[in-house]
Amino acid sequence: MNTDNTAAQLQNWDNFCRYHANRDWYGTWTRYSAEVEIIESFNCIRSFKISADGSEIYHQNHYTYADGTKETKIFGPYQKPITRALFLDNSFSWGSQKIELGTNFGFETGLSYEDRRTSVVIMYDEAGNLERIVVIPENLISFPETPTPPLGKKSIESPHNWKGTAKTITPDWIVSSPVDISWNQLENLGDNFLALHFCDGISVTCPPKIVNTQTFFAVLEWQVNPNLLIRASHNYDSYDFTNFTLQTFIAKR
Repeated sequence: MNTDNTAAQLQNWDNFCRYHANRDWYGTWTRYSAEVEIIESFNCIRSFKISADGSEIYHQNHYTYADGTKETKIFGPYQKPITRALFLDNSFSWGSQKIELGTNFGFETGLSYEDRRTSVVIMYDEAGNLERIVVIPENLISFPETPTPPLGKKSIESPHNWKGTAKTITPDWIVSSPVDISWNQLENLGDNFLALHFCDGISVTCPPKIVNTQTFFAVLEWQVNPNLLIRASHNYDSYDFTNFTLQTFIAKR
């Protein structure tokens, strides 16, 4: 690994520590079917602890299911600076590196802001059909409220007043310089994509089916408050994961 990549990977690790670690994230996880019906909803505390010397991160998930059953799963520890995920400022993404029909395919995309996070897991089956979506709002205090079924089309107020910037990170941790971008409604980002709006300002757009020869992306959108909207995009070319993009829109005053 060259020096530039080493520095970039260390920055990736530092973002993990800064925005996500030494915290317990209280989340309400809801699994939706491909028909966007609620399959199940349960609580999970995701705990990330940094070792005293800063060289490791310990990860545990503490689940409490609807029937009262409890379960703990241990991941890692993650050794500095190795992680499964890309951490671009306050966003993160990890999952399948290739589009390979005949195997399940999926990824998680997340965003954080102060004492809140939100993430979405999108899974496709062996034939490339959307199988399920998991929506995970989290905070540092208590479990978010029980979710509701997705809403219809949602209009963002005064889109002409949004000022946007975008940054991209590649699988080898290289981060682009920020560029100015224009606002575009979620429903307009992909032809024949699903556009779904969940609770807590969380929205998703993704194709209902993928094929190997298709350029593919999926977007998580989170309206944090009336003046701040964040998007994270997980992007593939016809076969391989190519980059992860963070877009930030701030209302002009």
